[in-house]
Amino acid sequence: ETDTLTYCEDVFAATLGGHRLVSNKSVWRNFPNLRNARWSSGNVVLIGDALRTAHFSIGSGTRLAMEDAIALAKALREHPRNALAAFEAARRPIVEKLVAAADASGDWYERFPEHMRLAPRDFAWSYIQRSGRIDPARLRKISPKFVDG
Repeated sequence: ETDTLTYCEDVFAATLGGHRLVSNKSVWRNFPNLRNARWSSGNVVLIGDALRTAHFSIGSGTRLAMEDAIALAKALREHPRNALAAFEAARRPIVEKLVAAADASGDWYERFPEHMRLAPRDFAWSYIQRSGRIDPARLRKISPKFVDG
């Protein structure tokens, strides 16, 4: 860590103007990619990150967990005899679509140096479309000035 701090102080010496960097002992870690083929066993069901992770770059982890909990409560109320199967049937298509978008976004970040070589506008296009959820037609509706450039 000391070597990294010293290196960064050298790289950013002009910006730091003689000041030192302060370390917070950040740990760089790999984001776990968790998937479960089975969502339940007996009367136990997984939801949220215990069930599957969605790459943090799309910011949907908490949303998925809350929606899982709501869908599970609804399934328990409406289908008491087969609630866990009903929960999975309702949620799996939604979850798989969002997790696929999260995976695509995570892959985009894994290739970040490639994107940095793009012209600014091309970089912006690449970033906006990284998850596969926004195609040019949808982007035109959201931001016609950007599309028309």
